[in-house]
Amino acid sequence: MEGEILAQIIDKGPGYGGKRWRVRYREPGGRTARQREKAFDRKKDALAFAAKVENDKRENLYIDPDAGKVSLRQYAQEWLESKSMAPGTAEAYERILRLHILPHLGRRTLAQVTAADVEGLYARWRQAGTALSTVQSRRIVLSGLFSHAVRHRRIPANPVREAEKLDSPVLRVDERSLPSLAEITALAQEIGPRLEPAVWLMACCGVRIGESLGVFPEDISDGVLRLRRQVIRVKDASGKYVARYAPLKHRKEGEWRDIPAPGKLNSVVDRLPVRNNDGGMPYPDLFRKSWDRAIRRLGIREYNPHDLRHKWATVTLGSGVPLHEVSRWMGHASVRVTADRYGHLTADGSERCRQVLGAVFGDAGSADAERAQRAVLTRC
Repeated sequence: MEGEILAQIIDKGPGYGGKRWRVRYREPGGRTARQREKAFDRKKDALAFAAKVENDKRENLYIDPDAGKVSLRQYAQEWLESKSMAPGTAEAYERILRLHILPHLGRRTLAQVTAADVEGLYARWRQAGTALSTVQSRRIVLSGLFSHAVRHRRIPANPVREAEKLDSPVLRVDERSLPSLAEITALAQEIGPRLEPAVWLMACCGVRIGESLGVFPEDISDGVLRLRRQVIRVKDASGKYVARYAPLKHRKEGEWRDIPAPGKLNSVVDRLPVRNNDGGMPYPDLFRKSWDRAIRRLGIREYNPHDLRHKWATVTLGSGVPLHEVSRWMGHASVRVTADRYGHLTADGSERCRQVLGAVFGDAGSADAERAQRAVLTRC
């Protein structure tokens, strides 16, 4: 490279008190660039480092050794402020970092965090009883932060990608553990007339909690729910959490999805949108607290509000509604997500399989089949 000063190997001699071998080099930028030096015990290591430095400079891969010395806590704040995200996503990322990542790794610098540290964090979460799906959500946040640091030449590699991969967090839904129609009806009555519409929207249309709280009367027309928004929780300028309307998950501002709306919703449409005691907008966590209190008063199994969405999927798929239609109405990012969680519930799959195999191989146990088999053996 014209104008560049190549790395020098300096031997301090066998009697030197410290590391004998030094590599003296300049950062990219020619003779005016900053000069650096790194010490090694062995000549072999010094030569390898010098070769790598010069190669990285030629390939424009060189990373300033000081760039990764910023603390993870400080860099996380900078990353969140620079990243363009939906308000609900930003709030979720900030909460994951603040509560689950920074208390354990926040004091380390970017360059100090290793794949072993990441794997240790996974183990800590799992030992605390955290679900695999939740661990996966936290991993996405941590990996996004380090990928940003790699792109901006702070560190050479993402330790999250180098860590041992997590098991698949997708679990099939156990339809036998979901609430019955009688239990759903009891919950809708017990939770009270103000919140009851959200229960029936989740059960009858398979929507998420936040989506049920964002439905207005005019969104239901001619047997179709046109879902336009969801309620999320965000911090306002004072740092207080407040409820806000936001675009649907996997959707942009102004986009919607249509879902068939059964007549059952006609009895609650005049109580939409769902409001809190003060007439304001409730957010999902507050709804969950009311749900849990209703569960305790009824003395039934501790169902989650999201179980109503699972129930809708089991009812529709179990009744023969096509998987791709259910996936679209649920708002999944891809039909694979729906198949992984609910594919085993598709109607009459086992029976259709038995019919197909029976048509090919016949009914081996029938009297006609036994007579035919005896006839063949007699001829032989």
